[in-house]
Amino acid sequence: MVRLVFVHHWGSTLTLNSDDVGYINSAKVWLEKGIFTYVRPALTLSPEEIQPSAYITPGYPLFLAFFLKLAPESRALALARYAQVFLSVASVFLVYRLGSRWGKGELAAALAALYPPFILLSGLLLTETLFTFLLLLFLDRWLEVRENLFQWFSLGLIGGLATLVRPTGVVLVGLALGGLAWEIWRRKRLFKAFLLCLLGFCLVLSPWWVRNYLTFHRFIFLSTGGGNPLLLGTYVELEGIERGWNPYWPVGRTPDETSALQQAYALKRLKEGFSRQPKRYLYWYTWGKFKLLWGKVFLWGGEDKLPQTFTLWFHYALLLLGGTGLLLLLFRKAEGGGKVLALLAAFTLVHLITCAYCRYALPLLPVLAACAAAWWPSPRASPTR
Repeated sequence: MVRLVFVHHWGSTLTLNSDDVGYINSAKVWLEKGIFTYVRPALTLSPEEIQPSAYITPGYPLFLAFFLKLAPESRALALARYAQVFLSVASVFLVYRLGSRWGKGELAAALAALYPPFILLSGLLLTETLFTFLLLLFLDRWLEVRENLFQWFSLGLIGGLATLVRPTGVVLVGLALGGLAWEIWRRKRLFKAFLLCLLGFCLVLSPWWVRNYLTFHRFIFLSTGGGNPLLLGTYVELEGIERGWNPYWPVGRTPDETSALQQAYALKRLKEGFSRQPKRYLYWYTWGKFKLLWGKVFLWGGEDKLPQTFTLWFHYALLLLGGTGLLLLLFRKAEGGGKVLALLAAFTLVHLITCAYCRYALPLLPVLAACAAAWWPSPRASPTR
């Protein structure tokens, strides 16, 4: 209800004038011209020239295009926001399910339901709400699956959908397949499960792979947009960055070309930075980015709509309860604790290497909320392994 009221009241005013505009424009061009691209003027020297692109994966523009097909733009975007309210509530339910494995799911659900940035995200047209739902659904199924082959196949499908929404979703499938590979090596079992999980992932990604091969005549596994976050991450403490951009960055004729130029520039900066200021860059690529990823609070687009002091303290409380709750799970050898740690560590490592905004930790915070349930044991909790 809180999310519904918030989106109903603030919905049309909630924008970052950044990635969200790019997603909306991409969905509109897709419907109007039948061309999938990423429409961000800053990424091309010829913004009026629309060319196919693989700069982003198509999951979220497809989500928006569905509603834009149903209604005029203003109403369609409102419908998309209300759909995100539903997805956000479904995510809270998944947090409850996860938390109930280890303690009082009600505590976990309350943390996820009341955390102000999660409420804000329901109204922002960004990948986070949809990706968070898919991540939690994947984790819930991953903790549940045993040797049922169909469940492993469906896990691959969910991981594929998450990857289409955000390329880092491939981490989820990588973790599941890595765990299966370990079991195969150690016990010579679950080989069929490995193949079916991989098959489910490939089935979801295959239309994207075929489209890219037919369009660009080469295999593109995820997307071509990795150059920008890699380059952004080379700026220590984000010095010189204004609204996620630096005016001196190279720009090509298309977003894909821009990404390639920025990736080359990023590698040059990394080489120079670690050779000239090794201690400064080592600090930045470890503790500095870690603090930026987990220690900051996401308030973008809602600075005047959320209670900032309360949100900050809520954020620190969530980190404390969730982090120590995870330690309790590991200490008790609770079932699933190792998988949760692996998930959080893998995503953190990805963002330490690339870009570490607080925005990118948002899909992981509900997982910490679920871990916080360990502080309130429940008879329903799963036994230790």
